Formats: sequence, C-alpha cells, structure tokens
Amino acid sequence: MSFDLVQMVRVAKRMRQATGYLELGMGLQARERIDSVGTLGPFEAEADLLRGTALQMEHRYDDAATSFQNAVLKFPSPQDKAAWLALSECYRQVGDVERAVESLANARGAKPHSAGQKTE
Repeated sequence: MSFDLVQMVRVAKRMRQATGYLELGMGLQARERIDSVGTLGPFEAEADLLRGTALQMEHRYDDAATSFQNAVLKFPSPQDKAAWLALSECYRQVGDVERAVESLANARGAKPHSAGQKTE
C-alpha cells in the first residue's frame, strides 16, 4: 500500500492528538491514537518516540525502552538525541546504570556510534 497525501494528513492529525494527550498526562489515550493510525510511513520514528513517552508515563519502562530503541534506529543522527535521552531515563528507572550512562553519552554526542550499532 502506498503512503499518499490523505494518509499523511491522517497520521499527522493523530500524532498531534497523541501529543495533546501526553501533555495532559493521558498516556493510554496517546498510545491508542498512535496505534489506531495504521501505516505510519515517514512518521514511524516519531510514533515510536511518542509511544515510548506514553509507556514511560505509565511506568512501563521496559516497554518504553523498546519503543525508544526503535526510534533511535529510525531517526538519523543527530535527530536521535531525544530518543537516546529518553532511553537513558528508562534504563535509570530500572536500575541499569551502565546502559543509562552509555545512552546519555550517545544523547550528548560524547560517544559516536557506528551505523550498524546504534543501540546497546
């Protein structure tokens, strides 16, 4: 299925709605908006970042880390910094200090990563 202009507008609208729900602290509703879209096309990385943020709000740090890892792989550098920072926070929350520090280094640009090895 091709990703046409109508689908792009639909996805953009749902992403704005999901962002609004996140601003209100309504993580479940934000995830529902993202997950109901279908094909995300060029918005996949942003959707992973929003989904991870929603899961993080729900204190589901392992699931959030998975979403942030997906976002890190999809965003080109340096646009991946927000995903690295969020991933670092998830690792910190579950007590994985080593991975938290490593992800924070990636977020800050202190640790360059190669194309095939973006996530730990």
